[in-house]
Amino acid sequence: MLRLLLGATCSIRSFCISASLAATGSKYLSKSNFRPEIQGLRAIAVCSVALFHVWPWLAPGGYVGVDVFFVISGFLITGVLLREVEDTGRMDLLGFYVRRARRLLPAAMLVLLLVGLATPLYLPSALWRDGTNELVHSAFQLENWRLAAKAIDYLAMTSAPSPVQHYWSLSIEEQFYVVWPGLIIGLLWLSRKVHRPWRPLLAAVLGAIFIASLATSVWLTLVDPARAYFVTHTRMWELALGALLCAMVPESADTRIGVRARRLLGFAGVGSILAAAFLFSTKTPFPGYAALLPTVGTALVIVSGQSQSSFSAFALLKSRPFQFLGDISYSLYLWHWPIIVFFTQQSGEAIGLWGGLAILAASVGLAAITKVHVEDRFRHRASLRSRPRLVEWLAVFAPVPLVPLIAFCAVSIEIARQQALISDNPNDYPGARSLFTNRPVPTVAAYAPSLPTIKQDKPQTDSCRPPRENGEPVGCQVGDPNGRLKVFLVGDSHAEHWLPAFQVAASDRGWNAESFTKPGCPLFPTMIMMSDSDRPFPDCLTWGQHMLRIIRQQRPDIIIFGQRDVLRAYPDDGSQVPVSDTLVQLWRSIEALGIKVVVIADTPAWGTNPERCMARDGHCSVPYKSARDRDPVVVAQRLYPHVPLVDFSDIVCPGNICPAVIGNVFVWRDTDHLTATYSRSMADIFGKRIDAAIN
Repeated sequence: MLRLLLGATCSIRSFCISASLAATGSKYLSKSNFRPEIQGLRAIAVCSVALFHVWPWLAPGGYVGVDVFFVISGFLITGVLLREVEDTGRMDLLGFYVRRARRLLPAAMLVLLLVGLATPLYLPSALWRDGTNELVHSAFQLENWRLAAKAIDYLAMTSAPSPVQHYWSLSIEEQFYVVWPGLIIGLLWLSRKVHRPWRPLLAAVLGAIFIASLATSVWLTLVDPARAYFVTHTRMWELALGALLCAMVPESADTRIGVRARRLLGFAGVGSILAAAFLFSTKTPFPGYAALLPTVGTALVIVSGQSQSSFSAFALLKSRPFQFLGDISYSLYLWHWPIIVFFTQQSGEAIGLWGGLAILAASVGLAAITKVHVEDRFRHRASLRSRPRLVEWLAVFAPVPLVPLIAFCAVSIEIARQQALISDNPNDYPGARSLFTNRPVPTVAAYAPSLPTIKQDKPQTDSCRPPRENGEPVGCQVGDPNGRLKVFLVGDSHAEHWLPAFQVAASDRGWNAESFTKPGCPLFPTMIMMSDSDRPFPDCLTWGQHMLRIIRQQRPDIIIFGQRDVLRAYPDDGSQVPVSDTLVQLWRSIEALGIKVVVIADTPAWGTNPERCMARDGHCSVPYKSARDRDPVVVAQRLYPHVPLVDFSDIVCPGNICPAVIGNVFVWRDTDHLTATYSRSMADIFGKRIDAAIN
């Protein structure tokens, strides 16, 4: 392998290097590496994504533009690597990474820097901590894993969008750039070592990657669609598809595919991409099998190559509008999403016709400027190769990752300061306790938790909350491990937000208590689905089965159940059954074990994100709209009144009004989850009402 790196020759010739599919018989990929039809594909891809983000009703499947980019990247990068070995007999890894950095990082870092500076000026402070997290992960090309983790956490599903969350696709590409050269080098070295042609070996490995990644994508899309969308291994097959095209279509392909066939392939490819963009929607299971439509369509366009005919996909893609948008596609992708986020946060309204046109115009304008003055300047100027100028630019951009890191540290310090403030001055922040005293609520400089930290004011369950894909329950021990009364708190995130109150109540009463919670997964004996979702959570069924086993083994004295009120239940035969009937059966089976069952009615929800309201002054509220008639727990309890129901609606929405702040404490951290601070302030009333239910 070292000889290959240092200069050993290797005969490599594939259609991405020199094959021709053009009618004239000219080289398929010229030495300039320029492919007009690929530039046109970039235009379609970025326009699809931008339209989806601006007007999702217009291009409900426009997110497939990202998949088009992945196939293009796999094709071109593999061609670059193989061509270098063909031309020079070696692969300069350092040179490859420097060229990639010069191509991609300047514009990406510029947008990150400006977003970091604009965030405290134009976004509510409640979004600052999440924003800094996103900036850090984007700067280090890990944003896709950050979003996958957030998608797993049902508690984060109602979060406002980050201005840089679109960097997830760039992160996948950067990760591809890191591993792909090593893979190519290893395969070429192995082919020399075993004295076998490189092409079959490369085809076998790329094919294995394609099949394994596609299979993983299909499976994970079914069991955990949110995670499947972002993780690298469910997208690698799309990059591998482009690589297979590059490596395996032979030079003689131009003699095998006629003009009409190429024309048909080109139109079929473009049509497939557009069909996916306009016919798919957010309810389409994706990526999975569905991603084959736009990716195979992209492959067909690439295979169709160039054509001299004016009636062809190539003629359309090489037209000036497509070439212009393709030229600025990278910068346009970078700019359009932050502009959308800042626009919607400032206007507080949905994007209409004129707002959308303004966003698109601003995005195109900034992209054109960035292309000329940032992308091209870094990529083409020979002076950048000199050390002094390179040092100057490094001095400018090296601090970019420090901007979010400094902000992240500042927010972390603020969290610690806020916790100390509440601990040292409990009477200034009574929260729910203020509802049961005649004493006036003190005037304070700021409510708790502070807005920059409010979204992180969650129960501390990192060590005992299983990830979404893990079906094994993990308990959080609270109270007295040697206590006489063994009590479980079980359910989804709407049970978990009672954990701070449960902890204090358990400690005060000497309970031997544990919480078993899994975001998005209430305890249920059959497959379930949120009524505002389009697919079930099979992993929840596994978790529930394991949880029932733990209950049968440990036989606690009391189980307190909490769950979100929007559920649909599916037994093994696939039919839908009333959730309330299934809950009654579950409660009866647990009571048959000699266990006392207590259920908590679901918490009222704001319905809209309260962050903008809280950022203004905190003196805002929404009317309480009772959901008791649809809450399956309440309906089931009416069917089986032997199980006591505990309702805290009057504590979070006193007088049928749901305020943002009670007793100087923010009640909500998103649309439907309580802050840990407010939950903790409810410990006394929580314990008393559970006592009454038990007795």
